[in-house]
Amino acid sequence: MPALACCACETKIAELEKKVVALHSQAQTLSGQVAFYDGQIKLTSLKISQTEDQIASISAKINFLEDKLQAKSRLLEKQILLSYKQGQLDPLQIFFSAADFSELVSRFKYLQIVQSTNRRFLAETQAVQNNYAQQKTLVQDSQTRLQTQKTALANLRADRDNLLKQTKNNESLYQKQLEEARLELQAINSALANAVRQGPVNAGDPIGLVGNSGYPSCSTGKHLHFEVRQNDSWVNAETYLKNTTDKWGLNIGSGNWDWPLRGTLEITQRYGNTPYSYRYRYSGGIHTGIDMVSTDDVIRAPAAGMLYSSSEKCGSSTINIKFIDHGSGLKTLYLHVQ
Repeated sequence: MPALACCACETKIAELEKKVVALHSQAQTLSGQVAFYDGQIKLTSLKISQTEDQIASISAKINFLEDKLQAKSRLLEKQILLSYKQGQLDPLQIFFSAADFSELVSRFKYLQIVQSTNRRFLAETQAVQNNYAQQKTLVQDSQTRLQTQKTALANLRADRDNLLKQTKNNESLYQKQLEEARLELQAINSALANAVRQGPVNAGDPIGLVGNSGYPSCSTGKHLHFEVRQNDSWVNAETYLKNTTDKWGLNIGSGNWDWPLRGTLEITQRYGNTPYSYRYRYSGGIHTGIDMVSTDDVIRAPAAGMLYSSSEKCGSSTINIKFIDHGSGLKTLYLHVQ
C-alpha cells in the first residue's frame, strides 16, 4: 500500500474509532444503538479493506523477493562452482606454474577476491531469505487478522439485525425491554441485601419450584433463571455445571455440579451474548445466567451452603428470589421461583 494511502487510511480509522466511542455513550435509544452498530460496521469494513491492501502489498513484495532469491541463488551457485575449480589447484602448483612473481601475486589476489565475493553473495542471499521468511509470516498474520475481522463484521451485522427484529424497530418496545432488565437487576440487588436466612442445605436438597413470579414486568413465562456470582460479580454458570445435553441437542456445561433442575432439560437462554441480551446494558450486553425449564419443576441445590429467600417488587409485579451462599464469596441465585 502506498505510504500516503496508508496514512490516509489510518487517519480515517482513527476518526471512525472516536466517532464509535461517542456513539456508544449516546446509545440510550434504539436509533442510537443502531447508529452505534452502523458505526462499528463501517469501522470494521474499513479495517478489512486496510488489511486486504496490506496483504496485496506484502504478496507483491514476496513475489519480488522470490525472483530476487532465485537470481541470488544462481549467482551463488556459479561462484561456488568457480571456487571449486580454483580449489582444485594446489598452492604449490600455482607457485611453480606462475611465469614470474607478479603473476604469482595476481593469482593469489584473485583467489582472495573470489573468496570475498563468495562471502558477500552468501550474506546477501541469506538476507534475502530472512526478509522473505519475515514477509511470509507477515502475510500469514494478516490473513488471520482478516478472518477475525470478517467474523466480527458478520457478528455485528447479525447483532444489529437481531436488535431490529426483537424490538420490531419500535422505540417504546426497546425502552420497555431496557426498563424490565433494569428492574430485575434492582430486585436481585435488593434480595442480596435483604433476604431472609432459611438455613443450611446440602447438594441435591429441594429449595423451591420453578415459577413465573415477576410476570409481567420481569418475566415472560415460566422458567428458572440460574446465576452464579463470585465476589458479587457474575461469572459463567456453565463452567460450574456438569456437561449435559438438553432436549434440543444443545451440549452445555463443563463443571462438576449437578444441574438445579432434573428431568428433561430445555435451555431457553445461555450465559453470555444471546439474541436477547442486548437489553442487559448494565452487564455490557451479556445475559448473566442460564434460563431453563424442565419436566421436573423441583429446584435443587447444586452444592452445600446457606439458603436465603426474598420477595421483591419488580415494576408492577413481585418476583421471588432465592440464593445460596456457598462460602468464599461464591453464591448461586434462583429467580422466578413460585
